[in-house]
Amino acid sequence: MPKKRRSTKSRIIKAAWSLFYKNGYDATTVEDIITASKTSKGTFYHYFKSKEGLLNTLSYLFDEKYEELQGTLDPSLTACDKLFYLNHELFYMIETSIDVHLIAYLYSAQLTTKDRRSLSDKKRFYFQWLQQIMQDAIDSGEFSGTSTAEELMNIYAMYERALLYDWSLFKGKYSLSAYSGRLLPHVLNQFKEGI
Repeated sequence: MPKKRRSTKSRIIKAAWSLFYKNGYDATTVEDIITASKTSKGTFYHYFKSKEGLLNTLSYLFDEKYEELQGTLDPSLTACDKLFYLNHELFYMIETSIDVHLIAYLYSAQLTTKDRRSLSDKKRFYFQWLQQIMQDAIDSGEFSGTSTAEELMNIYAMYERALLYDWSLFKGKYSLSAYSGRLLPHVLNQFKEGI
């Protein structure tokens, strides 16, 4: 995607999710999003058919966060340390800037939609980068070679989805990043020992 088009779409998405968090989804109008993103009505409708069309862009926001983190991550870290860092940063962003009710709505919509299921799209940067981290860990001997990088990536992604689902189910009553920080070592130890 050309840089200008991507940045305009990104601006709309970021503005929308910021407004959804501050004002709630129902109280946010397309006009509010247009004003906050400094775009026009025509530009908004070029990218999205409606406000509802923005709900599927949460995975886009997650991938943008991962791309931002890729530029700050020390490449000499172990795979476990990379995954701890990425998980903490993503979950902290979610719990401090995304309305838990929208996460719940998105999860339910992903189960019933006939459209593309954005959270499970393996072409996403999220999946590609995680699989590369897993492969590097297998190659270096940090993770057991009893599973493929793709299998480990699928387990890790399922772990994150499960925690997000649980956090949504309990309406964000606990710290998502802190809870994951206590559980993730057990998952990664299995990766080391072999599955």
